[in-house]
Amino acid sequence: MKKRVFVLFCAVIALVCSCSKKDVNDVPDDKASWTTLVKEYAFLDGFPVFDGEVENCQYREIAGMETVTFFDYDCAESVSTTYYAKFAPAGFTKREGSQIYRKTVGDKVYTFTGGYSAKNFALSFSVDTK
Repeated sequence: MKKRVFVLFCAVIALVCSCSKKDVNDVPDDKASWTTLVKEYAFLDGFPVFDGEVENCQYREIAGMETVTFFDYDCAESVSTTYYAKFAPAGFTKREGSQIYRKTVGDKVYTFTGGYSAKNFALSFSVDTK
């Protein structure tokens, strides 16, 4: 069941993020740092700092909802579990039975979705205005 959910999650990310904003100083497709991402996409400052590698970053804006997705390839599962552990102290609530975390600050709703499988960690960050 977990593998099916992860495959579905990856398929959705591929559909949502099939186009990036290459024409507006986009982060290159190779490795980047969390600091670089936060400078480019300020809404990421509302999420816990990710200490792993940022690879294959994609940005998308749909109907005012901004989304950044990326992977940390060839990493240990501890990278994902360590990152998940940062959300509760940062005020996020976890959806039961998944790795979806949400937090509302003012009129902004921050959502993180993560999935780990086969040494790959997929991360999706989005912010929407109520």
